[in-house]
Amino acid sequence: MARYSTKPVALHQLLEQNSLARSAQHTQLLRQLNTELIRFLQLEQSAFCKISTIKAGRLMILCQSPAWATRLKMQRDAILANFRQKILPELAGIDIEVSPNLQLQYEKPAPVPQKDLPKISEQAADYLLAAADTMDGKLKEKLQKLAELAQRRSTTN
Repeated sequence: MARYSTKPVALHQLLEQNSLARSAQHTQLLRQLNTELIRFLQLEQSAFCKISTIKAGRLMILCQSPAWATRLKMQRDAILANFRQKILPELAGIDIEVSPNLQLQYEKPAPVPQKDLPKISEQAADYLLAAADTMDGKLKEKLQKLAELAQRRSTTN
């Protein structure tokens, strides 16, 4: 009497069938293609165009301006040959479209402004030290450090 009706399957085969794994592979492929496009165009980073999708063996490249779309259309055959040679041999073609609303600026995030820490007066620092004298352990150490910080700030300002 058989307990199981299906044969065991290797774990890597199950993971390859997973839609999450397929989308991760697709994303990795797009990342490789975008990197190769940047190298081909001899740019430091692509702020003007990007490969958005692969459908039916065709790449879709979106550009911010018609000038970049024209430049890419003039180099379409060379880009296609480069992609076929290096990454995707079964690539059928490249479609290039203009999308002016495309946000491709890879800006560094703005630094987070530091909040002004509350100011502790010298009198409050003295009270903290007095309270620390009556305490034990970690609380005593924390109160002393807080009082020292307040005193250092008042001497530097």
